[in-house]
Order: sequence, then structure tokens, then C-alpha cells
Amino acid sequence: MSVNRYELSFDINWEKPSYKCEEEVFLSSPGELTLNAVDMKINYVEIDGSRSEYLYDGHVLKLSFVKNNVKISFEKDIPDALMGFYRAPYGGGYVLTTHFEPDGARLMFPCQDEPSKKAVFRVKVKVDSGLNAISNMPYERVENDGDKKLIEFQETPMMSTYLLYLGIGKFDQLEDSLGSTKIYVTAYNGKSVKGRFALDVAKKALQVYSEYLGMPYQLPKLHLIAVPEFAMGAMENWGAITFRETALLVDEKSGETALRGVATTIVHELAHQWFGDLVTMKWWDDLWLNESFATLLSFKVVDKIFPEWEIWNNFLISETSGSLLMDSLSSTHPVHVDVRTENEIEQLFDAISYGKGASVLRMIERYLGEETFRTGLTHYLKKFAYSNANANDFWNSLEEVSGKPVSKIMSAWINKAGHPVINVKRADGSATLSQSGFRFLGNWDDSWPIPLVYVSGRIQISQLIDKQAVVPIGKSFKLNADGTGYYRVFYEDWLGALEACKSSYDTWNVMSDIYAHVLQGKVDLPYYLDLVKKFERYQDYLLAWEISSQLANLFSILPQVIRPISSEYHSNQVDVWSGKGGNANYLLGVLSRRLSLVSEEYGKKLLLQGYFRADADIKTAVAIAHGLYSHEPFNELMALYSNAQDEDRPKILTGMMAIKDPIDFRRALEFLASPNVRKQDVRYLIAASNNVYNRGITWEWFKQNLPAIRKIYSSSGILPGVISSLIPYIGIGREEDVRTFFKEKDIPEASMGIKSGLELLAVYSRLSASFSKD
Repeated sequence: MSVNRYELSFDINWEKPSYKCEEEVFLSSPGELTLNAVDMKINYVEIDGSRSEYLYDGHVLKLSFVKNNVKISFEKDIPDALMGFYRAPYGGGYVLTTHFEPDGARLMFPCQDEPSKKAVFRVKVKVDSGLNAISNMPYERVENDGDKKLIEFQETPMMSTYLLYLGIGKFDQLEDSLGSTKIYVTAYNGKSVKGRFALDVAKKALQVYSEYLGMPYQLPKLHLIAVPEFAMGAMENWGAITFRETALLVDEKSGETALRGVATTIVHELAHQWFGDLVTMKWWDDLWLNESFATLLSFKVVDKIFPEWEIWNNFLISETSGSLLMDSLSSTHPVHVDVRTENEIEQLFDAISYGKGASVLRMIERYLGEETFRTGLTHYLKKFAYSNANANDFWNSLEEVSGKPVSKIMSAWINKAGHPVINVKRADGSATLSQSGFRFLGNWDDSWPIPLVYVSGRIQISQLIDKQAVVPIGKSFKLNADGTGYYRVFYEDWLGALEACKSSYDTWNVMSDIYAHVLQGKVDLPYYLDLVKKFERYQDYLLAWEISSQLANLFSILPQVIRPISSEYHSNQVDVWSGKGGNANYLLGVLSRRLSLVSEEYGKKLLLQGYFRADADIKTAVAIAHGLYSHEPFNELMALYSNAQDEDRPKILTGMMAIKDPIDFRRALEFLASPNVRKQDVRYLIAASNNVYNRGITWEWFKQNLPAIRKIYSSSGILPGVISSLIPYIGIGREEDVRTFFKEKDIPEASMGIKSGLELLAVYSRLSASFSKD
């Protein structure tokens, strides 16, 4: 039995803040009713028009037989939190806002808080006359009610509870339209003036999505809302998307890095208006149906709007490389994973659900062809619009339009953890390809159906292979053309593979495979470092970014060994890319940060330039230089922070986490946890993973402050990422202490992050120890 309609009438006490609500739910069929409802004061319940008894334990509201409808009167305080209906403060005021994904709607009102329990929502809210309110749909009517006003919103389409939105505050906004669809960028304190870029991107992206998917945006309006305290980057509430300020608001001074970040975030969330909102997964085990599609399609649309950005470079670095790292651990999970508890659900918002899923979709798109893949998407959306679907529904849609065995291929990639490595053995005119599962701590016997695309001489060849295959080859030969396949390759002749590369994507792919085998211990580190030297002056955007990331990782593992090599490489690459402008500025932001960490000479040059005079893309590098090379690092960075705009403050916090002086670094950590830093920004503790000088201090501080960090990010899914990013580095040299600490702590909401972090610590510690012995 399901609820098919909610009518919610909220009366907001702005000063306390708190609210009272009169809720009426309507059922699709009669029966007993159980609703999720957390920490509410229930005043009364009426079942089919009569006051009734009920059972409520603070988490679940159980009602006896219901024929048609239930009325529930309840009230609740509004907390300072990052989940549910919460107060988000800013200088001089606050807004009230909601964040429900995955299961936060139950924190605001009694409901069937599962994605498959779609319903229609009609929302009314009574607020002080000087306030405004935003929800998923436009206003239907507004009327004065004493010193308050009553706002009633139009009825929503059928949708899941986690997509409902309500925001209340003193908002300002910019407005545009696409056809009959109104588009707004909404903020507070006059900040919407920095929303023009976001507004333009949203308008263009809606047009591209509508054309590509063959289905227009379904709601009459779209709000993009800046929220002052927000755990996530953004959230796809249907028709009322919420954003962290820095993910939405930019101006002409913001730089390439910020513009790209805003554009890709907006376009990702807009993809969800179709994949997630219009068609929703049946249960959280298919979260990837939301996130993988949104990730892949967002890159397609950004590439359409900004072709000069060459955004597929970012896809390979952030989505493919990032997910391959986590998928090379035994603690990884399948893209489709069985989940039962709230803690398990929260941890699925990771590189596997986003990056691996999107990379596998890109691989199957290459196999089917772009147009066939697009036709399959449209078929899927139209078939399951305003409803729910699972992975098999999507594979069946692709099979129906392609005639190819998509289900057979994809079931292994989606339902099995890990990914393969293809071992190549060459003979005269042929190569024997054999598979195994790839892991940093040792491969295992397994295989996948691989839609293989490879280059032999000047010919590109495609075929589907299983456990083992023999393929014809020419003199030059490289597997995984353009790096579209989600697998590793081990060559006996790495130089031959590099020489056979036909594109920047190919070269990136080979160097990525080499580095993975360095971490596995199958390729010697000195051999890899000799290869890196060959590319010091090489002008290739994607390759420079990949090698820079690899050297930055190695510096955090072996700082004394890698420092001179990283300094030399990054100095050369900064020189190669300086002055080119445009797309190069984004790369320079990456290169300058890494160079600042390893070169005192470069860092002191940045200090002479000054933070506020620096180009926006290298400001983080300047902040790091303050942390490492200034005389009073904490005081100087605090002065910068006090005078900084919102978008600069995370960069300055990154600089604080790089402070070399131990006393000042402790002061920086305490500041990070103080009320002077927004709760959403405590996650910048992750930047301390690059601080090779104060890992012991970081570890001790983390242990002492873990309860507070858990409270800040409760139910948000953020904590697993913080832990998995920190402990592989700060644990080097204190492995037993780290393992013992987490063994003795019960942290169920971060169990997956802890497992992956400890395993990656074992990988890095092994490399550190083996090289030290040499």
C-alpha cells in the first residue's frame, strides 16, 4: 500500500526557528500504513475523518487500517544541521532550506521515504510577510494572513520524497526564460548578481538536453538556489536545484577553474531533471542509474556548450582515473550494490557510482555507436517517465534499439566489483590477450566480456573478447583506443605502446596504466621516473595533468625522493603553459599548486606577487606558498581569510592545511573546527593529506575531533570520502596505530571509506618501504 498524494501545510516560526504542520496523505489502496517520521511531536492523528490512536517510537509512525486518507498534526524545531529541514546561517541572517537525499524527508514530515514511493505533493507555507519561499513548483496563490502571508504552490508531478524542496528567506534573484520555462538564479544579500554565468549555462544546457534526449524539460520553472551552508556540491531537487555558493556564483574575476566548476555542476544537476527526477531508480542499489548518467551526459553537454574547454580531458582524469584508483582495491563495490541500511545508502555516493558507472556507459556507447546509444536513452525515458526503473530496464531499452547483447555484456560490468587487466604477449603477427582481475595488492583469476577497440598500425579494430583471445597485429600496436575502455593493460614493451599512440587520449591511457602497475609493484619506480623525464617539456594538456597528478601522489608517499623530480617536471610544465591563456589557465592552476608544494623558489615568487593580485586560477598556489614559506604563516593566512570573498576562503583554508610550522599548523586545525569556518568547509581537512611535515599532528587532531566531524556530516555521506582521502597518507609510518584505532571504533556510516583508506594505506606503505630498502 502506497501514499499517492501529500498535502502539507507548514506554519513557520522564523525567530525560534520551528514549525507546525497539518499534513494529509491519500492512499492508493486501503490497509495498514507505516510512515517514516524522525523526532517529531505528534499532536494528533485522524484516520478517515476520526481521531485515532497510533504507535510512534520517534522514527516510525504506525497506523491501523486506513481506507482513504490520514491527517497528521505535528511540530518540530528546525536545527542547525546539513540534512533535513535546517537553518543555514550567513553573516547577518539565515535561510531555512531542505536537503533530503537519500532519506532526509523523514526528518521534516511523516512519509514513505523510499524512491519507489512516488506521489504528488501540494505544499502550502505560512511565513512572515517580509520573507519569500521557494518550492519545486511555481506559486499558485499568495494571500496576506495578518503579519504573515500564506504561499500555496502548484501541485507537483509524481515524484520521490527525496526530491521535494522548500526554502524560506530573504532572497534576491536573476531571471531568464527558455520558451515558456522560467529560469531563476536565487541567492541572498544581493549575491544573485554573480549568477549571470550560471543563468546562461542553465538556459543553454536545457536546450541541448531537450534536443539530445528528444524530450523537453517537464516543469514550468527552474530555480538554481545558492545555499550558505550545504554539505554537498549541489542537489537535483526537481525544479529547485540547490548549490553550495561556490558551485553557482561567479563573476569576471573568478577564473577558468571556477567557471568550469560551476558549469559542470549545473549541467550535472540538470541531467538529473531527466535521469533521477523524471525517471527514478526503484531502490538505492541502482543509484548509479541517476549518477552515472548525469555524469556522462553532463560532459557531453558541457562539451557542446564550451568546445574550447576540451572537457573530455577532465572526464578521463576525474571520473575514469579517479574511479579506477578505488576500483583497484578489494574494498571496492559493484556499480550495482545491494544496500539495506541508511548507513550503506549514504556511502554509495562515491567514485564508483559516479565515475566508474559513467566510464562503463561511455564504453558501451563506443561499442553501440553514439546515435544508437542516444536513441536507447530516449526510448528508456519515454517508457519510464514519472515512474521508476532498474538496470535491467535500461539494458533492455538499449537492446531493443541496437539488437546487440547489451544485458550479457553489462551485467558483468555493473554487478561485479573490480575491473580487468589484459596481459599482452606478442608473437609474429599476433598478440595473445589474457585477462585477470586487477588489484594493487594482487590480481585474481576472473574475466569480463570486453568490447575491445585497439590500434594496429593505422587500422582501428573492434571486437568482443572474453577470458582469452588471439588478435592479429601489425608492427605498432596499442589496446584500448582513446582510453574509452574501463580496463588496465600490461605490455611487455611499454615504449612500443607509447610509440603506437595515435592521440593524446592514447598517451594518457598508457601512462595511466604504467603508473597503476608502479603502485602494484609490477613496474619499477625508477623506470617510470625515467619515462616522466622524457615528457618534461612535452606540450600535451591531458598528459601534463596526468603526470602532474601521479607525481603529486608520489610526493605524498616518498617526499624526499620525489621532490627534485616533481620540482623539475612542474617547473618545466609551468613554463610551457604560461602565457597561453584560456584553457591553459585551468591547467596552470593544477600545475602551480603542485609546484608550490615542492619548490621554495617558486613559492617565494608567488609570495612577492601577493594573493589578491594573483590570477584567480593560481590563488590556491599562493595560499599554499604562504603556508610553507612565509614567516608567520597562520597570521598571514588569517588576515587573507578575514578580507576574502566566499569563493576565496576554501583556497585559503587549503593554504592553512599546508602550513609547515607545527605550532601554526595546530592553530590552523583549531581554526578549521571553529565557528568562524562554515560547517560545509571542514572537509578541507582533506588538504592536510599533502602536508608531509605534520602528519602526526593531523592524525592526533583527527582522532580527537572525529566525534565533532561525525556530527557535522551526519547522514550526508561526506565522512567516508574525508576518511578515505586522509588516512592513506597521514597513516604512513603509523600504520598499526591507524588500524588499531579504526578497529576499536564503531563508525558504520563510514565503514566503506575506512576499508578503502586502510587498504590504500597498505599500498602506499608498501611502496614507501620497498623503495626505502633500495
